[in-house]
Amino acid sequence: MKKCFVAVSGGVDSATALALLKEKGYEVEGVTMIPFGRELVPESSFCEADDARKLCESMSVRHHTVDLSPEFYNSVVGDFINAYANGETPNPCVVCNRFIKFGALAEYAFANGADYYATGHYVRIKEYGGRRVVARASDEDKDQSYMLWQLSSEQISRFIAPLGEYTKKEVRELAHSFGIPAASKSDSQDICFIPDGDYRAFLDRVVGNTDRVGDFVHKDGSILGRHSGQRCYTIGQRKGLGIAYKEPLYVIGRDMAKNRVILGSNSDLFTNRFTVRNVNFSAIDHPTAPIDCEVRIRYRAPFVSARLTPVSDGKMLVEVSEPVRAVTPGQSAVFYDGDVLLGGGVIEASDN
Repeated sequence: MKKCFVAVSGGVDSATALALLKEKGYEVEGVTMIPFGRELVPESSFCEADDARKLCESMSVRHHTVDLSPEFYNSVVGDFINAYANGETPNPCVVCNRFIKFGALAEYAFANGADYYATGHYVRIKEYGGRRVVARASDEDKDQSYMLWQLSSEQISRFIAPLGEYTKKEVRELAHSFGIPAASKSDSQDICFIPDGDYRAFLDRVVGNTDRVGDFVHKDGSILGRHSGQRCYTIGQRKGLGIAYKEPLYVIGRDMAKNRVILGSNSDLFTNRFTVRNVNFSAIDHPTAPIDCEVRIRYRAPFVSARLTPVSDGKMLVEVSEPVRAVTPGQSAVFYDGDVLLGGGVIEASDN
């Protein structure tokens, strides 16, 4: 009998994944991470770990709790802080999956006898070109493959995704049939370490208020007003600018050196070309020549046909078949061949 550790959080998805794998005959154990404490998030509690432990007890499954708060802070929170300091908009869930959920937590599982590691992610696992790869979930509304582009082939090789063929409605029905208390529990929406969604307040509390008053500048160079600090302005933002102008204005760029937020019209947000760094491919070898694929520039964005061309320093030039809006430095561009996740990269700059 193969042993599978399942990452359980107390929610309906991971609980159902655990129940499904147990039903299929795996020797299952639950593992829950503590990513932070009240020193980082004052209102945090360990109720999720308690819920996960109670779930495992109700199913006669052994449960492990692992404190990964130092690793989480160094990898996820550190990346989040650095991105905003560099004028980018980070994607902490992507970083967490690579270094924490499929990094430190999975490593704990394998060190304690696991043959496989499973989560409640809505993705499928399939064979592609002789490799075990991540593919989009059957339920497009719940597909989470975008968040897993940084995983390595090794991390995917022993990963099981029990929910990939189900819709959310079907998962809740399964949870009810298994008698799981979390069957009706609502999904979490915000970044886990910023439950109120106020990024600026979080950064002020953790690293101090480093914002400096500066200029809102139109793309033509004219000064339109003053901003209170450019942290947390993001590409495509319209609300909260406080600028009266003859047409709607949007954030189209940031000049960190001069502490300026650049404004323009909606049409200025569209581009056909951008570059990505920190490129990772798990389904194929890193391309040494141009390849065609589909790209998604943010979670839930439409898929667009694209050509990827290797450039200097391991980066890739992405040229899309139709203009895409609000390509945002720091966010992820994720590449697909049909439903297969090829890999992705961190957006660095666009040619709009």
